[in-house]
Amino acid sequence: MIASVLLYSDPMSQTDAALAETGPPHERADSRRKRLRLIEAARLVVAEKGLEAGAAEIAARAEVGVGTLYRRFGTREALVKDILMDGIAEIQAAVDRALAAPDPWTGLTLFLTDFSTAQTANRGLHEFTAADATAFSPELHADSMKLRHAVQELAERAHRAGVLRKDVTWRDIVVLSLASVNASTCLGVHATDTQPERTAAILLAGLRADDAASPLPGEPPIDLLAC
Repeated sequence: MIASVLLYSDPMSQTDAALAETGPPHERADSRRKRLRLIEAARLVVAEKGLEAGAAEIAARAEVGVGTLYRRFGTREALVKDILMDGIAEIQAAVDRALAAPDPWTGLTLFLTDFSTAQTANRGLHEFTAADATAFSPELHADSMKLRHAVQELAERAHRAGVLRKDVTWRDIVVLSLASVNASTCLGVHATDTQPERTAAILLAGLRADDAASPLPGEPPIDLLAC
């Protein structure tokens, strides 16, 4: 489970390690601590506020001046990009685990649950998956395409095994992964922290192949990148 994508407090994540290497070779200990505080603060603010998280808020969360952020990372965008790439790498690791599952249905279950939970927990990650990937850097666009191909493979495996409804496409699965995003309060009913897992389980019950099931109405989602 990766509900804490970009929210965990591991003192040296992939992003921390990569950005730490960019520091001066003889960086003072207090300077390094400020840089790592900025990385952690950026992770938290991006998760809460999204990709437009402001430099001032990140710096305030890290208890440093805005100038310190720019001296360490050059631009706010550069820091946010690295934080986002770290989160996407965690999603890709979850997808790889799903593809490695011997049972296709288990793999699909792992993916839908983890992907739904991650997007619910992290606004920045959700904004990335909802946006036009071509608007991002070439590296982020490549990451997005890799995730798309992985979902297609998961769906194809499940179809070949006969466990996924024939009329459900990989594009349906991508759209359904958003079912829990922003679903917090409705008509006085408030979702708990476990709602993403519950929603995924309910969706999966409807996705499973059943000869007695009625055909799905309408058309599947459109793949804009294939147009």
